Amino acid sequence: MILTWQQIPSPIVSEMLAGQNCDGVVLDTEHGCFSKETLVSCIQVVTLMNKKCFVRLAEASVSMIRTCLDTGTSGIIFSTVESHIQAEKIMNMCLFPSQKKTGHRGMGLVRQNKWGQKSLKVDRPILVAQIETQRGVTNIGTIASHGFDYYMIGPYDLTSSLGCEGDFENSDYKRSVSAVENAVGKHKMGVHIPSNVKDEIGKYDEYGLKALGMDTTLLIEAHQEALSNA
Repeated sequence: MILTWQQIPSPIVSEMLAGQNCDGVVLDTEHGCFSKETLVSCIQVVTLMNKKCFVRLAEASVSMIRTCLDTGTSGIIFSTVESHIQAEKIMNMCLFPSQKKTGHRGMGLVRQNKWGQKSLKVDRPILVAQIETQRGVTNIGTIASHGFDYYMIGPYDLTSSLGCEGDFENSDYKRSVSAVENAVGKHKMGVHIPSNVKDEIGKYDEYGLKALGMDTTLLIEAHQEALSNA
């Protein structure tokens, strides 16, 4: 699955990105300043263009999870998943009892089911756990036991957690990534490559989820290139 990444809170940007040759768009609410109203509008735009829409959440709150799922997102990326308890809580909030015995996702007549015009029985959302700390790496076995669809390394936060900020050649960082890959399998791994996509993508051929580029980075790089020719 090939996605692209959006931080600028604008439905117009969503439309531009969803119109490209990709499977869908990630709306990053952790580092992008999305209001709830703007987030809903962006989800509507992406899904009306028949593309998958993922939302990256900074924290797993019932309110935000319900807003995303009720509006029709394909999946949610959860930042900084570190423990069995946290993983269990996420699964319970995202799934109906028919999908998980202890699930308690709320049901209503919402956009996701066309306000009751479609079947209330829906597909399970695609759930992604971001492993961004040393604790998350240590607990990857118990986290993975909850059956997330994909597991994404948060490279910047993970290097920070390991005391080697931004050093992706550090041996501790490489061992941590390998530990997660070995625990879940590379086909269950996800990666976000915000820049230098052509140079980096070959490293992740076996990964099942790839998010390529980012609106802010692409905008800066395009302007830098244009201005360099002035």
